[in-house]
Amino acid sequence: MKRKFALFYVLITSLCLAAFAFILLYALGYRVNRSASLPFLVYKIAPLTQDTEIKHRACVLIDLSKLSNPIIDKGVERGYVNLREPMLKRIGAIPGDTVVLISGFLSVNGEATRITVASHDSHGGELSAWPTPITLQTGQYWLISDPERGFDSRYFGPIDRSAFTHRAKPVF
Repeated sequence: MKRKFALFYVLITSLCLAAFAFILLYALGYRVNRSASLPFLVYKIAPLTQDTEIKHRACVLIDLSKLSNPIIDKGVERGYVNLREPMLKRIGAIPGDTVVLISGFLSVNGEATRITVASHDSHGGELSAWPTPITLQTGQYWLISDPERGFDSRYFGPIDRSAFTHRAKPVF
């Protein structure tokens, strides 16, 4: 009987320590990416200031409620995105870059990457590519997803810098 109680206390203590560790890591800015936008990894989240430089390939969190974009609104309706959770995306192009979507390729300043632009989502809803070529203006950024079928700027266009809230760096 004593052995059962000892095992019970070890189990409860272990669970409490694990919960404390998760709370501490969360408070320190560590998050697990649960979205399909980027790989399922642990990311270190840090707030962005207006003077933080944002470079190609950086990961950022976007507050979609700060945007007025009918395509993103349609994505909310269809369940691609949730306005209560920030969107985690990678920067594909920055102000001054020229973006072209053509024949299954995304070209940024002439450097092409193979990419799929779907005509329909997984539920049969119509999708269409954002019209390009486009040269990004001051404060505009082109977002990309690592998964081929992610919901990103290829569908909803450039995003204004003012919607970025945090940067995210993969930890493991």
